[in-house]
Amino acid sequence: MKQIFIPFSILLFSLAPALYAQPPVKAIVGGTLINPNGTEPVEGSVILIEDHGIVKVGKLGEIKIPKDAQVFNAEGKWIIPGLIDTHVHFFQSGGLYTRPDVIDLREYRPYEEERSWIKEHLPDTFARYLRSGVTSVVDVGGPTWNFRVREAAQETDLAPRVAVAGPLISTYRPEEFAIEDPPIIKVDSVEEAQALVRRQVTWNPDLIKIWFIVFPGQDPKDYLPLIKAIVEESHRHGLRVAVHATELETARTAVKAGADILVHSVDDREVDEEFIQLLKKNHILYTPTLLVSMRYREVLSQQLQLILPEHEMANPYILSMLFDLRELPADIIPQSVLNRIKNPGPISPNPIALKNLKLLHDAGVTITAGTDAGNIGTPHGPAIFREFELMAKAGLSAQQILKAATVNGAQFMGRQEELGTVEEGKLADMVILNSNPLSDIRNTSDIYRVVKDGHVYEPAQIIKKTPEDVVQQQVNAYNARNIEAFLATYSPDVKIFAHPDRLRLSGPEQIRKAYRSLFERVPSLHGEIVNRLVLGNFVVDQEKITGSPKDPWEAVIIYEVRDGLIQRVWFIGEDNYSIG
Repeated sequence: MKQIFIPFSILLFSLAPALYAQPPVKAIVGGTLINPNGTEPVEGSVILIEDHGIVKVGKLGEIKIPKDAQVFNAEGKWIIPGLIDTHVHFFQSGGLYTRPDVIDLREYRPYEEERSWIKEHLPDTFARYLRSGVTSVVDVGGPTWNFRVREAAQETDLAPRVAVAGPLISTYRPEEFAIEDPPIIKVDSVEEAQALVRRQVTWNPDLIKIWFIVFPGQDPKDYLPLIKAIVEESHRHGLRVAVHATELETARTAVKAGADILVHSVDDREVDEEFIQLLKKNHILYTPTLLVSMRYREVLSQQLQLILPEHEMANPYILSMLFDLRELPADIIPQSVLNRIKNPGPISPNPIALKNLKLLHDAGVTITAGTDAGNIGTPHGPAIFREFELMAKAGLSAQQILKAATVNGAQFMGRQEELGTVEEGKLADMVILNSNPLSDIRNTSDIYRVVKDGHVYEPAQIIKKTPEDVVQQQVNAYNARNIEAFLATYSPDVKIFAHPDRLRLSGPEQIRKAYRSLFERVPSLHGEIVNRLVLGNFVVDQEKITGSPKDPWEAVIIYEVRDGLIQRVWFIGEDNYSIG
């Protein structure tokens, strides 16, 4: 007699008529399973999935695979738990116009237009996370619309699991956010703070967020009664409290007030032993967010250093905005930003933040991985891969980074019984990789399949790139002068012509040689799309080129895109165009 596994949850409904046949078991077979919880990798693994959960994990030959199972061959692949980004903001796009309190360009793009775009493109933002192997995120504060984001994610297949906080309860609010449904609300008294927590409780938040801003000359301890009141009221309702506190004394005050989570690095000075022991004693979670401040500096000085996965997986139109400071009228750009662009200095990660991450990790403080995605220059989804690189630069091993982004991320969400590892009884969220992440953390971006809630997705199923998307990705790489990202948009048999039929370049290696030379010779090169026409697989761009000796000049370029790659390119106006 054929045996059928029936989960206990199904037995609870055994009195209902058996009208619906259960879908077959999925079997992921042959891969090397990496659970970064201290266990050894399992080669030749078998993972059985039924409905949304994992029902069996073991090795080939030890686990019986049901005859009617849908088998996914993972031989030669590596399997990790779904990644968890513990610091994102859905009310921000990642583009240039998303933080008017940092750079006010509302004269060019009204903030309401920015907010509308964000809401309309929420499904795409969800998909960018899933394409990046991020199956769960924590939005640590935004407008009350955040709670609709959580609902939308629950109703969308191609979306991560979303935990949210409501408006940030703050010691300061920028005037630019004096708007309807603000992301930040300033409180001036203990009574106001307690009332705001109680109001947020009615929205069923997953946590409460404090934006603890202390200006030079102020003493963080002066805010202790206010912070303590927020924490105690939150704890009274069973809610943990996450705090933005980037200075050592501000963070110390937050923890002494009873905070549970620090969502940024301490970056003003090296942490001391008292602080380390305070975090350990209070079981504080620490999310370093090493990338975000560096990305602001990169964008505002026009020295953007996006990595290849960001070019490939982020929304290409959001990335294109990050170069707009090369195109906007100078009279609407703040003078301080113009000065940065004119006299750019070297940009590197904050060395104090890197050192503090290593000190705290080695002392036994629980570290999670978070990007602060949505801030200017930190794209939703693939920013996590650049964050991983910076965590590695701080001295964490690939295994330790994976643990921060899975096991510890589940702890941040309060869902360690369901998420964080690939084990029996947990939800079926995992990423199948082409390369070993333990040998190089950058291999986490080499994604073969993403498994979310028991559904197995190919990357191309999650993000379906149009010909226009591919061309925009190429333009972004051109403006970033990133030769690898530029070449990634081209077919192996690509040909570039001077219109109509004079062959200029053939194949990626000729393109590499010509454009690498161009990027090196003209470091300020920038292409602005003046007009664009899309006709099926053809994209016609009218571009204005600046930064070259002929600055400015225009070219018309025709792209033919097939199977997600540029196959043919024609330049019209050969006299105006020179490469190599």
